[in-house]
Amino acid sequence: MILIGITGSIGMGKTTISSMLRLLNIPVFDSDKEVRNILEKNKDVKEKIGDIWPETVVLSEQEKRINKVLLSKIIFERKHERKILEKIIHPIVKRKRKCFIKKNNKCYFVGLDIPLLYETRTDKECHYVFLVNSSKKIQKKRVLKRQDMTEEKFNLINSSQWSFERKIKKRPFLISTSYGKLISFFIVLIYLFGIIISRKVTKHERTSTGH
Repeated sequence: MILIGITGSIGMGKTTISSMLRLLNIPVFDSDKEVRNILEKNKDVKEKIGDIWPETVVLSEQEKRINKVLLSKIIFERKHERKILEKIIHPIVKRKRKCFIKKNNKCYFVGLDIPLLYETRTDKECHYVFLVNSSKKIQKKRVLKRQDMTEEKFNLINSSQWSFERKIKKRPFLISTSYGKLISFFIVLIYLFGIIISRKVTKHERTSTGH
């Protein structure tokens, strides 16, 4: 099994690339989706969040719900509070990711869509990393179309993640989404094919040398 990390800043096109991998029958773990599920369904997490940020919890139909918009605003404006939330949620996401990998351990490729791949050092668990990127103009246009998104929030989220220049130093495979989905899909296919070929060549060389 080959683990491929998929990462990139907000609005770069990670979801699009993950969808392309799924079209190729490659299972992909969606970290953002898991976080949303945890905030909506995990009672222990909701209790902890309610204790720390009571203003973010509302009672709806006799059930506590997290106001994710307000919570997001708080944690991106205050770095130390973001770290507190990450300590609550990240261990749960990590356990779910391990279960996902175990469940799909017979697949040749498994994708891990993780926005904070480098920031959480999860890149060290991956065999390869696809770093998704686009022009800043396209990124901003995409993000500001999202519901409850403002330019201020966009800048706060961007500043909380590693810069592209820092990520590129890790030597990932680059995938630009600036030129349309067809070009991006073609790049994905080239990388996947290249990985398969390089693996076969390496295996053949080891067999030939008796290692």
